[in-house]
Amino acid sequence: MKDSLKFLCELPIYQKEQPYQLVGYPDQEATSKGENCVFEVKEIDVRDAREHSVTIDSHGFAFFHFKSSCELAVKHFETVGGDNTVLAQYLEETVEFVRSTYNPVDVICFDWRLRRRDPKTGPGIPPRDLKDIRNYALPSGDVVHCDYSADGGLDRLKIQLLPNELTEYIEKGRKAMIVNVWRPLNKTVRNAPLLFCDRRTVPKQDLVEVDKVLPDKVEKSYFLYYRDYHQWYTLFGQRSDEVVVFPTWRSDDLGESFANCCPHGAGASQTDNWADPRESVEVRLLLILEDTAKVDTN
Repeated sequence: MKDSLKFLCELPIYQKEQPYQLVGYPDQEATSKGENCVFEVKEIDVRDAREHSVTIDSHGFAFFHFKSSCELAVKHFETVGGDNTVLAQYLEETVEFVRSTYNPVDVICFDWRLRRRDPKTGPGIPPRDLKDIRNYALPSGDVVHCDYSADGGLDRLKIQLLPNELTEYIEKGRKAMIVNVWRPLNKTVRNAPLLFCDRRTVPKQDLVEVDKVLPDKVEKSYFLYYRDYHQWYTLFGQRSDEVVVFPTWRSDDLGESFANCCPHGAGASQTDNWADPRESVEVRLLLILEDTAKVDTN
């Protein structure tokens, strides 16, 4: 099938100036002053993952049947304040699912996001007000990205771990990984599907580090230059009992010439004229695993 995504334009300015976006500045005008990123929309061919054997180790993502024991209603993820028991249960069962999948030494759930593709406004720019960001639906992310760059993931690792914990993991030769578990809340995805690029088709030079400048810190992620040799996948008609798991950062680079995590973004396609706008929840987790590769903090 055909779909389209936004890619970072390959401009000369990025040879001398880091791409950046201001995030969480409510008074910042929504103009080019808030970023120097320029994007282009490209049509891509998308393969149905149901017809291919995609795996995390090879492609960088995989789909699993994982029926939640919770009521997958937006109201449980969009409520500000109070004791949200359903949300807590959902996060806990997701942690246990990841634990059974990876058998890690430790799992830390450090973030989650609710997203909605609003047919009236389409995908949006990064939020400029971060207040209660976990309790309202963010727009779907149509810009192709990896959540963390090599340095960005290391920064997150240092935020989540105490100094003595970090030292312990380094001394024991363990590796760290940040994993995203993404689930649609709709019974079936009929618009704005999440598209994944086979990481083996992405040479490292196609990735461009971008600074997301927040009021209290700078987060580093990757955008992607468009190339016609990239191979894209989605799970056609993905259901709410099907999740996709994909690492968004890992402490080891695997010694390969291509990306160690998969770029991804929300497609523009729809089959229902936006009658049932796509809603989804994603959970972000830090994993510590036994491995001979050491966590390099330099």
